Amino acid sequence: MGTMIHLALGRLEVDWGKNNFFQNHGVLFQSEDCKPVPSYYAGEDWPDGEPIIEMNKGFGKPLRHIVDRLELLGHTLPALERYYNELHLQHDIEEQPVSFARLAQALREVDVNNVSGNYGEDHSPGRFVREEIVDRLSLTTELDHTNLRPDHWEVDLILENFSPYGGLRLLAENSNNLDLDVNWDFTPLVESGWASDEEFEAGPSNDQCFLIVTEGSSDAKVIKHALGLLRPHVADFFQFVDMEEGYPFSGTGNLYRFTQGLVSIAIQNNTIIVYDNDAEGVAKLKATQALSLPPNLRTMQLPQLSVFSNFPTYGPTGSSSLDINGKAAAIECYLDLRQPGLPKPVIRWTSFNRELGVYQGELEQKTDFLKCFLKLKSIPTDYDTTKIEAVLDALIDECVTIAEERNLPRQPD
Repeated sequence: MGTMIHLALGRLEVDWGKNNFFQNHGVLFQSEDCKPVPSYYAGEDWPDGEPIIEMNKGFGKPLRHIVDRLELLGHTLPALERYYNELHLQHDIEEQPVSFARLAQALREVDVNNVSGNYGEDHSPGRFVREEIVDRLSLTTELDHTNLRPDHWEVDLILENFSPYGGLRLLAENSNNLDLDVNWDFTPLVESGWASDEEFEAGPSNDQCFLIVTEGSSDAKVIKHALGLLRPHVADFFQFVDMEEGYPFSGTGNLYRFTQGLVSIAIQNNTIIVYDNDAEGVAKLKATQALSLPPNLRTMQLPQLSVFSNFPTYGPTGSSSLDINGKAAAIECYLDLRQPGLPKPVIRWTSFNRELGVYQGELEQKTDFLKCFLKLKSIPTDYDTTKIEAVLDALIDECVTIAEERNLPRQPD
């Protein structure tokens, strides 16, 4: 009979393997997700009754966290629809018996908590979807109601080849599913001798990660710390330059030259270049975007925010509240500047950027604001994370764009 391994949301299987033939889903999880997870077995009254549930060591993580990891792997809704359509072309299926919209609707509507957890032990090749999945999703087709053509083989073929990650991403469109665990029950496979514990390592591979390069070490430290505090469920996707021996790219000029070097060597790593939201950052971002950047290398600037449109500043003409977007908003400005014990935040204008015709400024006593944030072990309830979360959202969007491009099928010329 062999030993089965399953990836499932609740009782709904989205992927399965047998003996030493299985897909490794470690990228969906982190090491702290290792815990007892349910495995389902047929009971005496199968297939009509409840299955036997046995808890085994495996990986389990809430779907609301899994979906963010799926996006960073490029499994976005546009990519999935393109991939679904491409599957039909690859298999010479001209008319879709089940459209992508219908599949997405079926997965949104399925009650994951109430589907049967009883799956047959053996299925003929290409028949698992028909025999176990189609009825669970209440899928019907536009073509088989007349009984004039057996089109279910086409449904089987497409859904058998549709990515399990696509299934999970579509299941996440139902908010009722988000707090359910995605489970991967690998222990039965290990105990039967078909695999070893070492094969089930959590986390992304290097080619699935993103190298983040910033203007200075402070930017990198803040972003890395913010990911750990606010996005811990995806923090392992991000890599930073080792800063122990001194940061090699301080300043916009060095960062621009470094990017030129990455382009010249055709860097293979997924890489995001991050400039500050100030005058120098604006100038060098434009210059960097003019380079012939490969699709795995993207540039961004810290986001412009409305809260910066009326910010306290000080210069030769005295004090005034001005818009610091594109002039003086470095990473420190995205922290909560009103925490107890911190100085009053004020931007001091320092130099004139002739290329853009604007002054460059910086936050006074910025080190105090940095130290306050970097010493946090968790986010206090009174800490305003709005601005730094906008940075993380913009950064993750750029990473998702790289991953999505990698997953989108190439369109014919």
